[in-house]
Amino acid sequence: MNDRIAEILRGSFDLHVHAGPDPGQERRVDALDAGRHAHEAEMAGFVLKSHHYPTAPLAHSLSRVYPGLNVMGAVALNRQVGGINPEAVEASAAMGAGVVWMPTYDADFFMRRQGLGPGIRVLNETGRLKPEVHDVIEVVRCNGMVLASGHLAPGETVSLFIAAAEAGVERMLATHPALTAGRDEMARMTAAGALVELTMLACMPSFRLMTLGAVVETVRALGSRRCVVTTDFGQLVNPPPAEGMRMAIAGLLDAGLTPAEVETLVKTNPRQLVGLGG
Repeated sequence: MNDRIAEILRGSFDLHVHAGPDPGQERRVDALDAGRHAHEAEMAGFVLKSHHYPTAPLAHSLSRVYPGLNVMGAVALNRQVGGINPEAVEASAAMGAGVVWMPTYDADFFMRRQGLGPGIRVLNETGRLKPEVHDVIEVVRCNGMVLASGHLAPGETVSLFIAAAEAGVERMLATHPALTAGRDEMARMTAAGALVELTMLACMPSFRLMTLGAVVETVRALGSRRCVVTTDFGQLVNPPPAEGMRMAIAGLLDAGLTPAEVETLVKTNPRQLVGLGG
């Protein structure tokens, strides 16, 4: 079993990694150590995410420090970058960023659930996407980036992905929607062309939002070709992200997924999404 886990981990790609320095919270490891652990595990790479700053310059440096490791930069459209700001997306794209998250911590849906609203919405009062959202979609399309939903409401996410697909965006990721959306809503996201993210973080004792059994059920319902598994690790209470990926692989195998299904979730699908090939 250990050999099989190591084989699947080798070449895997984690679409959701947090590392220090981070102005929002203290992280388990800094970006240098996150890269070292992934390199030692022979992972293909990961997306470096911050809710507060664009990570493309740091990701570029990590990829040079660890040859063969693909660390991809990203930008989350929270207030620190001006919210839904096409110019911020263009700047990140010019520096090699590959992923754009719609608002996360500053999303209206997220903030209201925390009792902190109102926040940033992608829809106007009539239920249509705001002009600046269409502008971001166009930047994403022109640069072949991944459009991720962030912490939007499920209905907002569906509207976003339908519009993005109509505009020609081919790479879309629903950010851990199983925590807030129903099965039918997730099916509408995948019908628009998005992959559904399932995170190891949601299964950890610090969160207890899903079980590995529920992850398996969701994968079987939507199909392994429409899902990805990430860690979303970086918290002090959790292991480093590369170890989190190993845990995810081991846990999913133990919960009943086949090695081929797990490989699809952590290797084939995420690598194809970011343009590394399966």
